[in-house]
Amino acid sequence: MTPDDAIWEYSEDLRRFARYLCRHPEDAEDVAQNALLKAAQQIDGFRGDASVRTWLHTIATNECRMMRRRATPDSLDLLLATAPDPTGSAAIPTPKDQPEDAAIEAEARRTVVAALERLPANYQRVLVLKDGCGLPSAEIADLLETTVPATKSTLHRARRNLRRELTTSPAG
Repeated sequence: MTPDDAIWEYSEDLRRFARYLCRHPEDAEDVAQNALLKAAQQIDGFRGDASVRTWLHTIATNECRMMRRRATPDSLDLLLATAPDPTGSAAIPTPKDQPEDAAIEAEARRTVVAALERLPANYQRVLVLKDGCGLPSAEIADLLETTVPATKSTLHRARRNLRRELTTSPAG
């Protein structure tokens, strides 16, 4: 398979990753589209040092950073209300859901997202890449330009700090 084919093979994975990075569906779609466009335009510059998937995630991460620099920040309430769940489905409950269950799930999601946002950016990235996107540690290390042991260590500290945030937060 050529790198050009791989770009499109990973397009849905890239969109899911962008939803985790941006936490806002419209921003995530813009980031994913821009990343796919840049990858397609720069495919001749792909050296093969990392996998195409890692290369796409790097482009998307940079696109998200650039978008955040340009945009005025949304309110935290808006970010929490639109945060995707780990399965990638919408945060809005469907009519078949029990209202109590939907409310408990939405509150739990808001609590976790709020705790995650209180962590340093490097902890947020490694948690999203590992637990959110399911990337292997070696691919995360490539993406973050670090070693596998450093990635595992950061992941351990990130999970420990997230656990601490969740147990010490007022809602926890």
